[in-house]
Parts: sequence; structure tokens; C-alpha cells
Amino acid sequence: MLLVFAPERHAHILQHLQRHRRATVSELANLLQTSESTVRRDLQELERARRLKRTHGGAVLQEHAAYEPTWQEKGGERTEAKARIGAAAASLVEDGDTVLLDAGSTTVHVARALQSRTLTVVTNSLVIADELAGDASKQLLLLGGELRPNTGAMVGPFTEQMLSQMHVDILFLGVNGMHDGGVTTPNVMEGATKRAMVRAAKHVVVVSDVSKVGQVSLVQVCTWDAVDTLVVDEGLDDPALNQALAGHGVRVVVARG
Repeated sequence: MLLVFAPERHAHILQHLQRHRRATVSELANLLQTSESTVRRDLQELERARRLKRTHGGAVLQEHAAYEPTWQEKGGERTEAKARIGAAAASLVEDGDTVLLDAGSTTVHVARALQSRTLTVVTNSLVIADELAGDASKQLLLLGGELRPNTGAMVGPFTEQMLSQMHVDILFLGVNGMHDGGVTTPNVMEGATKRAMVRAAKHVVVVSDVSKVGQVSLVQVCTWDAVDTLVVDEGLDDPALNQALAGHGVRVVVARG
């Protein structure tokens, strides 16, 4: 398994620690087919991101590395910033569009900003479906699948099968982490569902507040070449991320207060 790019190595290191709880530098170097000095640099970066804790000769999983807050917990964080992001994201939608809304606390604000717009809305979020259920201007389609109570999201093979038969104009994608290698999420099934959403969309918009910058969760959703637009609440103070966005032609919309 020769992995050239750091984000790929980081994901495999975290997956290995998730399974085995600890690993040595030499063990990880053999697993990734890279040098021990490269592994040490990777472990330093992941420790700075609070995803693991380095030990003498290796690393252990930081207990909160794969922690995923509930949608209720996330809903109470940075609400003003998320409302600004929601309004800016909604301005990208034209009446008559088919809009796919991913589950997430930020996408809930996108849904609120789209109220009274004449649209077809597809979502895997029970929270968003509840927000829009009484809106007569919407044709609302709730995706089926397995419910994740932690996020209020429908995920899994049934959800992905439905998405495989769809073509939507625009997707608003929620994430738990974003870095120069792309966007990530803590849960394997939710990651697979998000990838199916990306495949179904003509235009992919990531919506995220800047607290997610530099965070690397367990599962890679997609790289920046699959994303058309990023809507954030502040300018990005991350040279590597800015370079990656520019290199892939990702439009950045800053929703300032």
C-alpha cells in the first residue's frame, strides 16, 4: 500500500489505530510502505490536530479523535456563523432547482434560508425534513435507509441505491473536517452516503464554518477536485488548503457578518 499523499496516510493511520488502539512507528511504516521519518511527521501533524497522542516509538488513539457530537450538540455551536453560511449558500440556488441537502447542523440553516422558495428538495436528514414538511412551495423527498440517531441521518446501502438513480442540480454537503486533501467525516457509513451524494450532483457545495479547517476525521469523503464551491464564514488562514482550493478551481464564498 504505497500512499504518496499525506491525507491518505493520515486516514489509514487513524483507521489502524481505531482497530488496534496503538501502533509503533515501524509498524506503521511497514503498513504504509513509507519511511519511519515520514510516519513521524504524519504523527506530529495528527497530534496537532488532536487525532492521536504520540508515545515513545509510536502512537495511541486519542479518545476523542473519532468523537462525533450529536446534531443537538452541533446545533448549538456557532449558530450565527452557520446562519450566515446558510443564507449565502441559499443565494446559489435558482427557483425550480432540485436541491440535495446532506444531514448536518449547517445544512439545517441552508434549509431554513430556502423556505418559501419553489424547489424540489431531497434530503437524508430527519431534522431538515421536519423543517420543510409544512412548506407548500417544496416538493420534498426523504431518502430511506438506516437511521443514525447521533446525526438524524439516513445512511447505508438503501440510501445509496436511491441516490444512484438521481441527478440533482446542487448538493449542499456537510463535513466534520477539511484540509488540503479534501473533506472528511467520522463515520464509515455516513462517508459512503456522502460520496453517493457527490456522484448524484451536478454542482457540489461544501458548507462549513472555519472551525473544521485542519481537522482530519476518520473517513475521506472526497478530494477538492469533486467540489465546485466552498461556503465558509471567514477567510481561510491555511496556506496549504488555499493552494489546494485554487489548484482545483474551487470557488470560495465567504459569508461575512
